[in-house]
Amino acid sequence: MLHDDFLDLTSGPIGRVVTSEDQPATAHEFYFWTAETEAAQNLDIGHIVAAEAEDATAVAVLDDPRRYSDLQSFLDDFYAFDGDPALEALSERVEILVFRARVLATKHRSERKKSKRPVRTGPVFFATSAAIEYALGTDDFAGHKIPMLLHENGNESGASGSPQRTPLYVDGDYLLGPEAGHLNITGMSGLSTKTSHALFTISSTFQTVKDKKVAALMFNVKGADLLFLDKPVEVDPEDDPELSERYEKAGQRGLPREDREMYASLGLEIKPFENLRIFAPLAFGKDRGERTVHAQDLRVKDLNTLRHARGEDSCVYPIVWDLEDVLPHAGRIFDPTDMDDKFKGFVEFLRDRQVRTMNGFHAELDEAFEYFEESESSYWNGHHQATVAKVRNRFGILPSKCAGLLVHGRVEYGDSPEVDGPFGDREMRVVDISHLSGVPQDLVVTKVINSVWEMAEQGRLGVDKLVIFVDELNKYAPSGSRTSSLKDTLVDISARGRHLNLTLFGAQQFRSKVDDEVVGNAATSLYGRIGDEELTNSSYRSFSQTTREELLQLEKGRLLLRHAHYAVPVFGTFPRPMVLMGKQGTDIFGSSTQDAATSVLSVMRNLTGKPPKITAIRSDIEGVPEEQIFEALDAVQAAHRTGHGAADPYKNFRWNLTRGNRPLRRRETSQILSGLDRMRD
Repeated sequence: MLHDDFLDLTSGPIGRVVTSEDQPATAHEFYFWTAETEAAQNLDIGHIVAAEAEDATAVAVLDDPRRYSDLQSFLDDFYAFDGDPALEALSERVEILVFRARVLATKHRSERKKSKRPVRTGPVFFATSAAIEYALGTDDFAGHKIPMLLHENGNESGASGSPQRTPLYVDGDYLLGPEAGHLNITGMSGLSTKTSHALFTISSTFQTVKDKKVAALMFNVKGADLLFLDKPVEVDPEDDPELSERYEKAGQRGLPREDREMYASLGLEIKPFENLRIFAPLAFGKDRGERTVHAQDLRVKDLNTLRHARGEDSCVYPIVWDLEDVLPHAGRIFDPTDMDDKFKGFVEFLRDRQVRTMNGFHAELDEAFEYFEESESSYWNGHHQATVAKVRNRFGILPSKCAGLLVHGRVEYGDSPEVDGPFGDREMRVVDISHLSGVPQDLVVTKVINSVWEMAEQGRLGVDKLVIFVDELNKYAPSGSRTSSLKDTLVDISARGRHLNLTLFGAQQFRSKVDDEVVGNAATSLYGRIGDEELTNSSYRSFSQTTREELLQLEKGRLLLRHAHYAVPVFGTFPRPMVLMGKQGTDIFGSSTQDAATSVLSVMRNLTGKPPKITAIRSDIEGVPEEQIFEALDAVQAAHRTGHGAADPYKNFRWNLTRGNRPLRRRETSQILSGLDRMRD
C-alpha cells in the first residue's frame, strides 16, 4: 500500500532504487538510477523525491549525480574509437544517471512506529508538497510556521504546468525562542543578498506572528539601503499618478510576475514596513554649544542622513549623547596605547564625580590647572599633572572623534524617542551610521546593542520579541581570543537572548571567522554563494562535496537552508524585497526631487490616509513665500511628533498659512502644547 498523498503518481516513476555490495541503501541515504522519461529529465540537485521502505515512505533530497557506463577505464573508450572522436559508434553504449538521495524523514503507515528503515528496491517518485512539509517537520513545530524560502521541485503542479512549489517554513519557537533561536546568514557580498533576506524574514515574521508584539533593530551601513523601508516597491498610477511618475522616472519598475507568484505561494502580502523609525547623529559642526540640548528641537536637516527631505523626515530622530553617555565606552574611542592604567583611572574619576557634559569636563580641568599654578604639588585629587594634561589633550578632540554623536551640553530627550528606548509593536528601527566610519560607527553599534541587552535583562523591551540584525558579524564577534564589550554582549545574546526575548540575526561573508558560540547557537542558518577559500574551512565539513560545489555557483536569490527540524539542508529561493531599497529611495523621495507642493503632499501622505490632490495644494499655496509654507508644514509635523496632531492635518496646515501671516514655529508649538498639558494636569 503506497502513501498516495506523498508520491506524485501523475508524473509517474522517475527512477528505481539500486543497491550494491559497495553502496547499500541505509536509513539515511539511498541511490537510484533515473528513467528516460521527460519528467525524470527534470531532476536536479536539491529536488525532493520519495521511495518506499518496509511499511513506510522515505522522503529524500537529491545530491551527488553521477553518470555510469560499463567501461572499466577511460582507455577502453579511447581504443574503441581508435583515438578518433569523429568516428561513429557501431552500437550505442548504455549509460545511466544515478543520484544519491539523503533521507529527510520516514513516514510509517502506523502512527505508533518511528523507526527508520532503508528503502527497498522499487520505483522512485517526485515528492508532493504534503510529503515535503511532513519531511521538514512542520507537524512537530512548537510555534508559528514562518516562511523562509520557496522550494521548487522538478514535477509540475496541477493542470497549470508550473513547477511544484512548496514553502520552506521554520519553527517560530526555534527562530525567536524560547526553544532555540537566532539566524545566521553567510555569503559573498553583493551576491548572496544577505540583507535582502534578513528584511524578507523580518517581514515574514511580522506578518505571521500575530499573537505577539514583535519589533526589529537594524543598522544601515551603506548609503540609503535601509532608509526607505516604509515605501512600497511600486505605486499604482490610478492611486497616485504624481508619485507613480516619479517611480518611473527613477527606473523603479516594481516586482516582476514571478516574484508576485512567489509571495502568493508563501502566503505573504506585498507591503512595506508601516512603523519605521530612523535614528541618525548630528552632522559634524551642527552642535550649537548650548548648555542643554533638547532632542525634540533638533532639525532633521541637521542630521547626518540621506532621509532628510521635507515630508519624508517625520520618521527620523536624532542620536545625540552627552559625555556621561560616552564615558563608559572610552575603551572603544581612544587608541589602546593611550588607555593605560593612569588614563583609565582618570576616566573613572570623571564618572565618580558625575561629570556629565563636555562643558563640565572643561570646567573640571580648568580647576585642576588653576590648582597646579597656585600650588607646588604635581598631583590633583591623586592624579599627576602629566596625566591630567594628557587627558585634556585627548578629550579635546573627542567631539570630532565622535563625529556628531557627542554634544557639549546636557542632552534632554523629553518626548522625543531614543535610539535605545523601548520598542513598539511591528516597529522597524533603523540606526543610520552610513556616513560614519571607524570609531564612531563602532561606538554606536556597541552602545545601542549593550543598552538594548540591558533593557532585555530588565524586562523593558516593550515587545514580546525583538530581532537584532548585525551585518559583518565577523567584525563585531570575531573568532579567537580577542574580546570586547560588544563581542561579550553578542555572545551573551546568542547564549541567553532567546530566554530574554532577544533574537540575533547575524550575517557575514566568512562564517569561519565568527566566534564559535555565536554561530553554534544559531538554530537556523542560510548559505548563499560562498568563495572557495571559505569552503575549505572545517565549518562546512558536514556538507557533501556536491553541495559545497553548488554553493560556489549559486545564483542570486537562491540559498541553502539548515534548520533545527531539518535532517538535511534544503535549497530554496526567495523573492525580491517588498520595499524600496538603495538609490531609488533618494531618487524618488530625496530633497532635490521635491518642490514646495510635493513636500506638502509627502507630509500629508504620512499623516492622513486621505491626502489632498497635488492640484489643490498648488492652488492653496500659490503666492505664499516658500519659507512660510515650510514653517507651516514644520508646525504641523511638530504637533504630530508630540502626539497632539490635528484630526485634519491639511486643514491645520492651511490655518497655519494664514495665522497672522506667520505660522507657529516648532519651539513655540512645543511650548504651547506643554502649557496645555500642565493646565489639564
